[in-house]
Amino acid sequence: MPIVSFAFDKISVDRKKQLEVPLKAKTSIKITEIKEEELNLAGGRKDLLLRFFFEYFVDYQTDQASVLLAGNVLFSGKREELEKIYKEWKKTKKFSPDVSKDVLNHVFVRCNIKALAFEQEVNIPPHIVLPRLTPVAPGKKNKAEDYI
Repeated sequence: MPIVSFAFDKISVDRKKQLEVPLKAKTSIKITEIKEEELNLAGGRKDLLLRFFFEYFVDYQTDQASVLLAGNVLFSGKREELEKIYKEWKKTKKFSPDVSKDVLNHVFVRCNIKALAFEQEVNIPPHIVLPRLTPVAPGKKNKAEDYI
């Protein structure tokens, strides 16, 4: 079941005060709504798609800063499976782990990258730990993993 499209509907980045140590970031994501959509195809055929609305939030604890990215993901698949997902969502506000994995992983990748860019713009430290190079002690051989 592929992701057909991804779009942001809302972007909010706020540094609320001068940053203080320790600075800890907590990330959360939630699906706020799922809607069915019909896609008109050639020959009068109609295809069913699901639009997942999400909110991705980074909270720099002690209310120092925040990043909110809200948007939607359009998801395709077999009509029967999509109808089942939608019915389950309407009943329980949950959906299968397989679908959750596909949708949420896509949202995480896109939002993490965008959040990092916006954090840099407003001078907030990254919300995830980025890899860093460390010097190798003199006389010690460099290995490939020393650079990764």
